[in-house]
Amino acid sequence: MTQPTASPPQRAYAGKSAQERQKARRQQLIAAAIELIGQHGFAAVSIDSVCAQAGLTKRYFYEAFESREALLVASYDMVSRQYIAHILEGTAPHLTDARQLVKAGLMATFGFVKANPAKARLMMIEAQSVRSLIGQLYGNRYDEFVNLLLDFTRPFLQKPAPPDPVFRVLAKGMVGSIIHLCQGWIATDFKQPMNELVDGMERIMGGIGHELGVKGWSTLKTDTSKTSQPLR
Repeated sequence: MTQPTASPPQRAYAGKSAQERQKARRQQLIAAAIELIGQHGFAAVSIDSVCAQAGLTKRYFYEAFESREALLVASYDMVSRQYIAHILEGTAPHLTDARQLVKAGLMATFGFVKANPAKARLMMIEAQSVRSLIGQLYGNRYDEFVNLLLDFTRPFLQKPAPPDPVFRVLAKGMVGSIIHLCQGWIATDFKQPMNELVDGMERIMGGIGHELGVKGWSTLKTDTSKTSQPLR
């Protein structure tokens, strides 16, 4: 009786298995796509240009992705996950102080955008024009940002929160304001100092915090003897 032939073991190159090399190539393609889409827009980016940027052939492209649109989805997914992770890391030390939490969150938000212009353009500008291609992922990620703001806010409420639909409108208003500011900031090549964007959004969020009765804003009183100085 003939014994079944065992599959030959996969060879490792440079200490990496075939699976590890395939994963690394996929990451190379995503990194190339983020850079090119961030610079030129998705419509101007071809599979050939992505492969050239990544230093890989089309064979490896189709090994990782079914289409250019699938690469776009993977690129947006990676960038938006990194963005949320960066915000969570920046806010982690300030979860018991509402004002410091807002400050840290905004610093992390605008800081990521400025430090990663290609990623920011993909996420904040290009994604708006290709939402139909990104599909449900865009809506899911937007909801994650909204839920993040709600989760940050609830522990500081000193009175009952408004009905959930209204509460979500407030959170969406803040997310929308941040996206709009980032879009304009990117479009003007970060001309406006970041501290001005942070300061302005702090005031917007502080006003909403005061309305909601957030601890740290709800009891804040204006010193009439210092009305010429900006509130912080």
